[in-house]
Amino acid sequence: MNVYLISIESYHLIDLEVKKIIKDNQVIKYNLNKFNIKEVIEEANYFSLTGEQKYIVVYNADFFGSDKIDEKDSEIILNYLKNPNLTTTIIFTTQKQIDSRKKIVKEIKDNYKLIYNAKMDKRALTETILKYVHENEFEIDYNSINYIINNSYNNLDIMFNELDKIFIYYNFPCTIKLKDITKILGEELDNNNFHFVNAVIEKDLKKSIKIYNSLRIYKVEPTSLIILLAREYRLMYYVSKMYQNQISLREISNNLNLADWQIDKLYNNAIHYKEKELLKNLVDLCNLDKNIKKGIWDKNTAIYNFLLEACT
Repeated sequence: MNVYLISIESYHLIDLEVKKIIKDNQVIKYNLNKFNIKEVIEEANYFSLTGEQKYIVVYNADFFGSDKIDEKDSEIILNYLKNPNLTTTIIFTTQKQIDSRKKIVKEIKDNYKLIYNAKMDKRALTETILKYVHENEFEIDYNSINYIINNSYNNLDIMFNELDKIFIYYNFPCTIKLKDITKILGEELDNNNFHFVNAVIEKDLKKSIKIYNSLRIYKVEPTSLIILLAREYRLMYYVSKMYQNQISLREISNNLNLADWQIDKLYNNAIHYKEKELLKNLVDLCNLDKNIKKGIWDKNTAIYNFLLEACT
């Protein structure tokens, strides 16, 4: 088996799988954010001068997922897969979900090795953290695990990094305590999602972009922010219309299953918007979500464009 495709959402877990394949051999690494696929395949076709097996690890091969791939690049890969250099092992890696409909994915699934983990839910994340903690001879409770998950935006690589900080803090195997985690990791970053929404609703462009750039570092999916923003605009619209129809605060609270203070906050935000503006923002977010998921729009460019329009 001399061609692999690894699709796992964590760089840390990808690295573990790569080490299982390569072990102690010399490796050539390519990052497709900097190199193109033609350069990778050219290197793969060269024979090793020593006659030993040559290993190439290709990072960010995201065209196996939702990212678009040029037809010429696709043909380059397919032609290589039909006649690979047997003295070279290529390991393609991506942290994104693969698209099984693509020819290049089907070819690898049918004739080579696919190592694939579906996106982890809360239970799978918990089990992964627990396993990593136990491998390092520590103990941890579920409240502490939940705190770490919330503090890491469900990003496994951030979780592993945070756990490594915690291990260094204790310096020897023991039971990890929540009070110590809060000191090490600080306030739960989940709050930043809501700070972002508030900044956008308040039309504070500078603050919105600053928080969004911070969220990008933690690889927060723009689609999750779109959902939060759309929910806020939608509730603002509902509350505004209900007040116009002279529906009481208690009825609004019951209908929307929200506390009185939340209704007041939504109304106070809504009075700074015209009805048409709220509806337009909802339509724009819907189009944003659809075109990002279809791969038509670059997600970060699309978010920045929305902020520029919504906050001015």
